[in-house]
Amino acid sequence: MEKITAEIYQQDIDRYILVSGHQEGAPTCSYGNKLEWVGYDNKEKKYVRFTKSVFKKLVNQL
Repeated sequence: MEKITAEIYQQDIDRYILVSGHQEGAPTCSYGNKLEWVGYDNKEKKYVRFTKSVFKKLVNQL
């Protein structure tokens, strides 16, 4: 998965969102478990991984 840093996120903040990790097609963690939240790129229609700072920012917006 592509890693989204704070710098990339700030270039287009409406492009990336958090979605439930229980949605169909959502990736699992490296151990095969479901993730609670997963990053999603609305432009390219694919799942992404956020750095900790971006993830925290998005979780606080929920």
